This record gives sequence, C-alpha cells and structure tokens, in this order.
Amino acid sequence: MTANGVPGYTGGILNMTGVRPGEAFRYDGPTMPKQVYFTQSFTSTYEAIERLIVPPPLKVDRDMPPEVQIMYFTNIGNVAFDGRPAPYQACMFMARVKHGDLAGRAGWEYVDGVHGDKTDMDVMGSWSVYFGMLKKFADIRFYPVGVNEFEVTVTRRGVRLVTMRLSLGAELPAETVAQLNAATATSGATLTVREIPDQSYTGFVDRAICVAPSNGNTISRAFSAEAGPLEFGHLDLDPLDELPVLGTHGAAVFDLCSEKELFTEMRVLEHLPREVALPAALASR
Repeated sequence: MTANGVPGYTGGILNMTGVRPGEAFRYDGPTMPKQVYFTQSFTSTYEAIERLIVPPPLKVDRDMPPEVQIMYFTNIGNVAFDGRPAPYQACMFMARVKHGDLAGRAGWEYVDGVHGDKTDMDVMGSWSVYFGMLKKFADIRFYPVGVNEFEVTVTRRGVRLVTMRLSLGAELPAETVAQLNAATATSGATLTVREIPDQSYTGFVDRAICVAPSNGNTISRAFSAEAGPLEFGHLDLDPLDELPVLGTHGAAVFDLCSEKELFTEMRVLEHLPREVALPAALASR
C-alpha cells in the first residue's frame, strides 16, 4: 500500500490509472493544484467547429458567436486517480455547445509529457475513456521567441499541426481575477461524449453524453496578453487546416487549480443508443 492507502500495484488495463473503481481520488487536496494556461480565442465558422472540434452528437451553440478557445497549458502537479504525480502538458480546443436546454463547452486536446517522457502521463489514455474527452499524443513545444512573446507548436507524425503565438502583458489586479472566476463559474459545464465499443466493434458497451461541473476551477493569478498569429496543419485524422481562422482575440495567461469534484461529480446527462445501423455489405457478413 502507498501513503495514500491505495495499492502499490494494480493489474490489468487499470494499471495506467493506478487504482480500481472505488479506490480513486482518496487523497487530500485538488487533483490539479497548479496549471499554467496560455490561451486565446479565434473566430471560425459554425460548420467547421461542429465538424472538427465538437464531438458528435453534440452541436455547436448557434446562439453564440462561432468561436474556439485554444489553450496551451502545463499541469505539473496533476495527481490523477491515485495521488501519484502524473505531470503533462496539453493543447486544448474548446467551443460553445448546446444540448437540449443545457449550454456548455466541449472539445478535445493534444497531450505530451513535460520532460520529454510521455510515459509520465500515459494515464491520459485511460482518462480519455473515463472522462469522454479525446486526448491525442503529440510532440508539444513551448518557446520564448521574445522577452514576453511565446510560441506553442504541436507536431504529430512529423507534421506541424498547430503554431500559436501570444505576448504576455501586465498582471491583472485581484478584483479582475475575481471577475474571471465568476465568469468561469457561469460559463457552462463541460460536456463530453463517452463511447466504449462492444466486443464485436459493431455497437457499444457504453455510449453517453456526460457533464462535468464548471465550478471546480479557480484562477489564482492572471495576466493580460495579446493574441498573435495562429496557423494549422493537416493530417488525414487531424485536418486542422480546414478550420478557418478569421480573427484572433481574447488572449490571457493564468494559474488554475482544479478540484477533484470536477471529476467525481461528473454525471451522465443522456444515454445514447448502443446499437448502430450497419451498411448492408457489412450486415450480411
């Protein structure tokens, strides 16, 4: 047993999480005590956002402007399910969605280790299944290209998929940070789509839209920033260059703490059909 009272070794596929169901999140304190975010938003089109950012069957909220928030962040203090350190960095895309009467945000992210070792954060694979948010491995780099100017790059299979630049400004006063926290708490929950195929890969064991609360995140410090150039590349399964960038704005830099309740209070919003209609050629086999 570890100091947190969880097994020192867990077999099976849950070896990556370190604990089995019923044993997770038993440590004191937040799951992600200090994340550092570099973020900006860009205007695109509803159609492209719905196809490339929002997981089906969720739909873009067309009562809101067609915008995507792109965020580079480091999560050095992440302790995941079992309380053991699992540091990582990520580049996340989020967009406004609406499902029935519930408005929120949905998206996905690229993930990488922070010290050149992806095995530090292989828990992200199982986390992706549990949480229902796509997390794709990539080579993510963060470079200072000026005294207060930074560039983020995301590369997969030798192809540069994301190049983002922004400039850091002055630290924001405490009252502005309080306003940011109030806005975060009312920005809408995170919606995800959890899909686990069945044994024949013709249907699903579990298929559901899940929702996680938005009030589990707290900003402690924040800085103004200026959005810079944003460019996307292309792979067959990552056709980001088909996502138009029609303008960038809304840049910011901040520290963020995420409590474990962000994950333990996630709930199923709607169970989706588990059976799928097969093409005639496949159904006859």
